[in-house]
Formats: sequence, structure tokens, C-alpha cells
Amino acid sequence: MDKTLIYAAVFILTMVVSVPSTYANPSLQSDKSPHVIGFMEFPQGIRHWRILRHTLKIEVPQQSKAISQLIIQAPSNIILRDDIDVSDQLDKKVDAKISISGQKATLVFVGQVEPGTTLTIDMNKVKKTAPTNGDKMYKVSAVLAGINAELPVGIAQLRVR
Repeated sequence: MDKTLIYAAVFILTMVVSVPSTYANPSLQSDKSPHVIGFMEFPQGIRHWRILRHTLKIEVPQQSKAISQLIIQAPSNIILRDDIDVSDQLDKKVDAKISISGQKATLVFVGQVEPGTTLTIDMNKVKKTAPTNGDKMYKVSAVLAGINAELPVGIAQLRVR
């Protein structure tokens, strides 16, 4: 009887931990515009953890224009810090001037992010001011080369279990 309870508890805990706590969606399903392809929270699945790393992945397709800026609007329960690392698909650092204003992070790239690049944006030491209640979303937009307007590229959503 005791072994059965232990195995059941281990199975249930394994299932709970293996369900992803976040997901991301592009705003436009297109091969011609940049879009969010992934989002991860670390550590995952710990609802009351306060200091986290949030990682966004953004694809810039071959048919897209280059990106000159990214704007990330954080959920209301998240405090962003200027400890943000940006790299490409080869794990090479991408230079960007980063500014934080309230819930908004603006990344102005020193050079443009060329088509065919997949960006990884590690937002280190973000702080949760309260446990996530309900769905909370990061809204991501970009300024493309030759276009002087913010275009939405997707959302990344924190999930609650």
C-alpha cells in the first residue's frame, strides 16, 4: 500500500512539473515578418518564485526586413531590469542599447538584425511583484528598417497552474 502511494505521488509530481508554464504566439503567422517563436521562464513551475529569468526567441525570416529596434512590454506584475542579454542562433552576442522605462524595455540594435536571424533575449533577474494570477502577457513589437512605426510581432504569456 505504501509503495503504491509513493509511486502515485511521484507520478503526479512528474506530470505537474513537466507541463510548461509559458507559451508564445506570433501576432502574424507569416514568413515575411519577424515573429515570436518561443518563451521560457526559469525556474519553471514555481509560482511564488520572485527573481526569474525570462527568455524570448524571435525569428526574423529571410523575406523580412531587418530589425532596428525591439520593444518589450512586460506584464503588470513584472519589474524589468537592464540586465538583458541578446544573442543570435549561433550564440553570438548582438550589441544593443537597452533602456527600461516602467514596464517597457527598448532594445536599439547597434547594427540592424538581418533577415535569417533568430534572436534569443534573456531578461535576467526580472522580479515578480506578486504571484501570477490569471494570464499575464509580454507584448513584443519591432521597428523594421525603413519603417518608422512599431509593428506587433507577438505575445509571450505566463501561465498559471
